[in-house]
Amino acid sequence: MVKVKLKPIRKLFYNDVSNYGIYSCETSEKDKVKLNDWGNFSIKGVMPNLIIGNEYIATLQEKEDKKYGVTYEVQYIYEEIPSDIEKQRIYLETILNKNQVKAIYKAYPNQDIIKLIQNDEFDVSKVKGIGLKTLAKIKEKIEDNIEFREALEFLIPHGIDSKLIRKLVKHYKSPSLLVFKVKQSPYNLLAVKGIGFKKADAIAMKMNFPKDHPDRIKYAIEYIIEEEEKLGHTYITVVNLVKKVSELIELKQDEIIKHVKESDTVGIYGDKVALKSTYNAELYVAKRLKEILANSTELKFDVEKFIEEQERATGFQFTHQQKSFFYNVKKYNVNLLVGFGGCGKSQITKFLIQLCEQLGLTYRIMSPTGKAAKVISEYTNRKAYTIHRAIGIREDKEEIMPIKEDFIIVDEASMLDIKLCAKLLSRLSNPNVRILFVGDSFQIPSVGAGCFLHDCMESGVLPMTKLDIVFRQKDGGILDVATNIRLKKKFVENDFLGIKKIGNDCILACVPQEKMEGGYKYFYKELLKEYSPEQIMVLSPTKKGKLGTEMINKHVQEQVNPSNGKKKEIAIGKDKEIVFREGDYVINTKNTYGIFNIDEMKTDIVNGDTGTIVKLDDFNKEVIVDFEFDIVPIPFSDLGQLQHSWSITKHKSQGSGVDAVIVIADKSHKFQLNANLLYTACTRAKKMLVILTQAETLNYAMRKIVNLQRNTFLKDMLMKGR
Repeated sequence: MVKVKLKPIRKLFYNDVSNYGIYSCETSEKDKVKLNDWGNFSIKGVMPNLIIGNEYIATLQEKEDKKYGVTYEVQYIYEEIPSDIEKQRIYLETILNKNQVKAIYKAYPNQDIIKLIQNDEFDVSKVKGIGLKTLAKIKEKIEDNIEFREALEFLIPHGIDSKLIRKLVKHYKSPSLLVFKVKQSPYNLLAVKGIGFKKADAIAMKMNFPKDHPDRIKYAIEYIIEEEEKLGHTYITVVNLVKKVSELIELKQDEIIKHVKESDTVGIYGDKVALKSTYNAELYVAKRLKEILANSTELKFDVEKFIEEQERATGFQFTHQQKSFFYNVKKYNVNLLVGFGGCGKSQITKFLIQLCEQLGLTYRIMSPTGKAAKVISEYTNRKAYTIHRAIGIREDKEEIMPIKEDFIIVDEASMLDIKLCAKLLSRLSNPNVRILFVGDSFQIPSVGAGCFLHDCMESGVLPMTKLDIVFRQKDGGILDVATNIRLKKKFVENDFLGIKKIGNDCILACVPQEKMEGGYKYFYKELLKEYSPEQIMVLSPTKKGKLGTEMINKHVQEQVNPSNGKKKEIAIGKDKEIVFREGDYVINTKNTYGIFNIDEMKTDIVNGDTGTIVKLDDFNKEVIVDFEFDIVPIPFSDLGQLQHSWSITKHKSQGSGVDAVIVIADKSHKFQLNANLLYTACTRAKKMLVILTQAETLNYAMRKIVNLQRNTFLKDMLMKGR
């Protein structure tokens, strides 16, 4: 390892997304490196986009390349920040354009601009063309080169990127404290999201940290429980936990059980172990729901009269199940409305909103995801919120945003995990609040831990209206197919080969495996004749492979938004396999809070928000996305959180709805497919459904029902004290 001053003289390669670069460099410290025949040397690795001719200080690892000879791998590199005013001006011109630099020195002539920015004394209102976002960009560059240098130099060789280091410094308040904390215990890295136990453990072992250190055992225990939570469970048995931890860190079980008992984050409940935060979330949900239910008061309205008025005004005929729902609404402050596709849940929700407006009750409609909120908003013609936005969840903090409305309607409640549910219930500040959870019990359960809707239904404690009468549309096939899948009712023989029309809105295409790729391409092209690309969704159970969403999106992109030499684009991925182009339709996959929009106002984008790339900005290294509700620049370094949205996985489609859907169910996906997943996928279609499959694969999937029973406490907690 060598530390050397260098100047890049030629850029051989640089990728703006991965930040991997190769440069030819020269140095005055020639005794520290091996020079090539041209009197210079090359460096490679993850680093900023270096400015040719500027001076940097780098920590390098010598590597022997069979083809190119000696080269140097960058461990850490930074640029000296000049204190001289004239040199500062030159430095700022490498970050900003000349007009911006000119405006800065017009407002602050002959002043130390770097110090002003560092001390938060720089007033953007005085400088034309500089906003809060640009100021943040300058400050970040300065911090990387001055304040964060110690942390970057220590942690980057361990494979932790500058973005994560920034989050860690923010958490520990100073770079030097961060370095001290990591040296004290590498498991302190787990304080922020983005670094998992295995990464921290690998660093610990590299630093010769004791294998039986209490921190190692503590975080290994938490890691195993968190892995169970990723599967939806809220607890694991003591026996299984101890066995798995012992295998993970190769220590005796007696030592592990001792740490489980002494843990301040993990609790033992009988023969079960859970994170205390998750256990308390379930306990709170049960307690709060029973409190709201116990506080039930009757609403002052005549159910029969209300129903008669709605039937007369709309021509809709209520079933006895739907009528009973309004009797429950009148009587109870907590209700479940559970129904299958085509049973009228959305229509009944719409009538409930009419009732609230008639009675002068304030209400709030919300859903777990952006897509689901958009669907219920379009159906009811009323504003709907994601739960995250409604209650003020942020990545680094939570705003206390009380929910004051009289009636809370939570749509797609099967997607609701236990911790989000607890946070929602904790925000309800109206003492007379009423809450309704609407969901489909046959859809796939929440991605997060818990099985909220299923547990509530199974407990029998909360008033529930179950809708199972399907409203069959004349010549309609989508609902017939969805119902058949749910009931495991075979509607095609295993040896069927060909195309079968079901009603006037469903096509079943059973083709050999080798015809699947050509099949979806053909049907997509046909659907484009009637629907816009944003109203067609191709659903696959997987991201990878010929029939995975990545390859499908690549094909669709060529069809609907091909390269024409004018639209800017950028390639990302290990092999540059994903290309984002101006005009692409994309989906955000990560909750990002406090991000600047194009007006330099802070906004949030959440998992499931979709939008169109309207501009690719090379100068600021960002992609501008119109998310319908806001226009937001996404830095090149964060493009991994975007995916093309023409084709998404069946899991990610939950809660959404578009005009036309192509469902891919191939034999190669056999072990990923089940009836619940197929049902969820098919019920995304509003006007046209195409199922592309092999008949035997379809029938196999229909026989598999997902076990909705997860290891949770909620059901028993609700039933306790009945």
